[in-house]
Amino acid sequence: MGGEKATLAHNRLREALVSPSGKITLSPEVLIPEPTDPTLLLLQGSEIQKLSRKIRIQAKANAVFISGTTTALRTFATEQEEAKGYFPGPLPIIYCPGTSGECDYDDISDAGASAVLLPVLNGKEISSAADVSSGDLKTLFQTVLENGLQPIPECVISADASWEEEDVQALIDALIEQCGMEPTAVVLTLGLGEESEEEDDEDDEDATVSLPAVSATLRKKIPILGSVSVLAGGGRLGGYTAILKNAGFTGSFLRSDCVPGFRMNPDLAVVADFWAAAISDLKSTKSKTFSFRSKIALGVDVPKAWYDYQKNVMESGALGETSMGQGDASNPDSGDFQGF
Repeated sequence: MGGEKATLAHNRLREALVSPSGKITLSPEVLIPEPTDPTLLLLQGSEIQKLSRKIRIQAKANAVFISGTTTALRTFATEQEEAKGYFPGPLPIIYCPGTSGECDYDDISDAGASAVLLPVLNGKEISSAADVSSGDLKTLFQTVLENGLQPIPECVISADASWEEEDVQALIDALIEQCGMEPTAVVLTLGLGEESEEEDDEDDEDATVSLPAVSATLRKKIPILGSVSVLAGGGRLGGYTAILKNAGFTGSFLRSDCVPGFRMNPDLAVVADFWAAAISDLKSTKSKTFSFRSKIALGVDVPKAWYDYQKNVMESGALGETSMGQGDASNPDSGDFQGF
């Protein structure tokens, strides 16, 4: 039974994480905190259901990464399964258990996940394919598969190492050898590197982002997802995903760190509105300022509560300087937003 379920999960994930048109796929991470108050726990169930609907219907995400308890995972997955037979249909869910502690993969599978994110070498930075060759992931991968899940390895690669197409290919080949199989997808996360202290310098922001190069041959074989942790605002999120696409990545794994203020105030309603607006904006080919202004003016797609929240964050300076040079023609009071 586990084998059949794992095969179904593989097919769903491959279909979701690869765009037939060649566009980069967008899959957000939703971190669901565990309430300590029993009353808040009951109320959270309703918020998770609303969040699930918005990620599927308004954001039209390709897949979703869930961090949190299996109870929260089950609530999210149950709402997704209710969309069977409708468009858009249920999103495949990738569960993020973290690097510490043992996981009950049977419980995760039963809760509705299709896959599990597995940090290679417990998240230690990888400088070359030789680093991966020192490990053995076969037993772990087999355990995950037997429980009806797909294992998706995450490699944290050193920003100080060279990652040309042949280097990335060698890394994936070593990963396949250690896993004993070809993964359904692979996540590549860029480590901090020695230049991380300069990341706030806007003039050099694009220059300091040196992503691995993914060959056309490799991305046709395995979906390669790039991890995105930049704080949204001023076009940073859109800019980074564009760089990923140009580097040959199949999709983007949009981390919860992209949501402004989330760590200080993890409001699921705000998170739902943010991803609905951000992913819709990233997928849109229209003028970003006009698109967002129209949604605010009409009171649809992006609730005013999110606009007020985002406006306050921008005015506080938390997103840094957003001027595009030669004056700023946008009008926040009318609902303008300079892109995610």
